[in-house]
Amino acid sequence: MIYIILLFFAFIFIILLGLYKNAEIQFSPILGFMIGTLISYEEIDDDNIEYTLQCCLVFISLTVVWNQEING
Repeated sequence: MIYIILLFFAFIFIILLGLYKNAEIQFSPILGFMIGTLISYEEIDDDNIEYTLQCCLVFISLTVVWNQEING
């Protein structure tokens, strides 16, 4: 039960972070049952990094994707 509550708070945090970063927020259904979170980043160019946060809570997946430029 505590795990579900923590995932719910992660779900809310990811939405707020996505709004703060002006990110693309995607809701999608899951065909099955899934619980968990994912944090990923990928260097697209020498000066651009794409971040991905995903939170899956039972039958709904929330994905937030944004790009950040590297100054240097």
